[in-house]
Amino acid sequence: MTEEKKNAWLTALLLVLIGVSIFLLNAHTPLMMDDYDYSFSWSTGERLSGLADILASQAVHYRQWGGRSVVHFFAQLFLYLGKPVFNAANTLMYQLLLIEIVYLGGKREMRSDWRLLMIAHVLLFFTVPFFGVTFLWLDGACNYLWGTALALLPLIIGKSERESGFFDTESVRGWLALPLCFLAGWTNENTACGVLAACLLLLIWDAYSRRGIRAWRIASLIAQALGVMVLLLAPGNFVRPSEPSGRSMIMELLYRAAVVTYCGIRYAGIPAIAALGLFAAAYRRKTKVRSVWFAVLCGAALLCAYALVGSPQISDRTFTGVLALAIAALLSACADVMKKPGKKDAAAGLLLMLCVTCSAGLALRDVKAHEAAWRAQEERILSAAGEEQAVISSVLSDSRFTMDIVIAQDAAQWPNSTLSRYYGIEIMGQ
Repeated sequence: MTEEKKNAWLTALLLVLIGVSIFLLNAHTPLMMDDYDYSFSWSTGERLSGLADILASQAVHYRQWGGRSVVHFFAQLFLYLGKPVFNAANTLMYQLLLIEIVYLGGKREMRSDWRLLMIAHVLLFFTVPFFGVTFLWLDGACNYLWGTALALLPLIIGKSERESGFFDTESVRGWLALPLCFLAGWTNENTACGVLAACLLLLIWDAYSRRGIRAWRIASLIAQALGVMVLLLAPGNFVRPSEPSGRSMIMELLYRAAVVTYCGIRYAGIPAIAALGLFAAAYRRKTKVRSVWFAVLCGAALLCAYALVGSPQISDRTFTGVLALAIAALLSACADVMKKPGKKDAAAGLLLMLCVTCSAGLALRDVKAHEAAWRAQEERILSAAGEEQAVISSVLSDSRFTMDIVIAQDAAQWPNSTLSRYYGIEIMGQ
């Protein structure tokens, strides 16, 4: 068997092992918190009853709460279809995100290199402190895993066009690139805005470098910008209540910039610093590097991060897109200095895959324990059927693969109010 075939088989095996691990983790992550809210139509207040009801629900959600209609459409769709459907679909989406990261970072001849895939998965699986919130929890995954995977599509299309890849065919340019770029813009505020700015800068650079600019690239950028406008100009973004900080506008912006810098270093610092160090070392040794594309990935990561300065709320999970782009930049630097995999690399790859699979088993233990604790609370609710109220406890997380389920003491407070509606009995916290 040739080394190329070995590499292809190892890549396929790694994707299967990752898929099995993520599927099992998803299967044992219960519905939690916001999932109960989005199980009801924002239009009728009743349980979701079909596709038309989901669309009507998102129309009201757009006017009353926010512009993330695309990702919340997926959330409500999966809540209607059932958790098993989500488990399978979310596993595929996680694999797709890994493939996107490898595609963005890898060279044309290294797109199926298992080593790059391993680096991307290890960095996500072992360094993301909010892995369960972003990649396993239904509502969180639809917002941040699905939102990130969709938001990165314009960069995928842009790289493919530069390398005469799949998206360079006439039919895809005309019928697929434009709607995909529009949806990519209508996903997640900071990631979509950062990717849009990076695509614009890349277009300007290509024009400055006298590289031929095709009309469909400009049209795709316009479609992407329209998607971002639909996202940002949603009436719900302006009517949703927010707590005043008490700081002046300038101090507030400086405060947000400081928070973004801290969180960016904390969550994406490892791949970003490694990428810059590796690129600098390769440049000093006069190794051929793809400096423009590396700058695009690093710039996109920074733009996605600092787009959050304009957001009144900055949470850890919003750095998912920043981390994905930082990992892609690292893979870009790795691909420039890596040699083709040899005979010894295959054995090392199998050993690494075994270690990663065992680590996934430990993660599954944590997720199962968290699931059992929440199931026990649900049993208390169900066993109180016919009574006036059910008293349950919060289930706190002690793992990055799970999340806190905090129950208020007052039945009128959230999430008790939603749980009461969901189960048909008043819920009280201990």
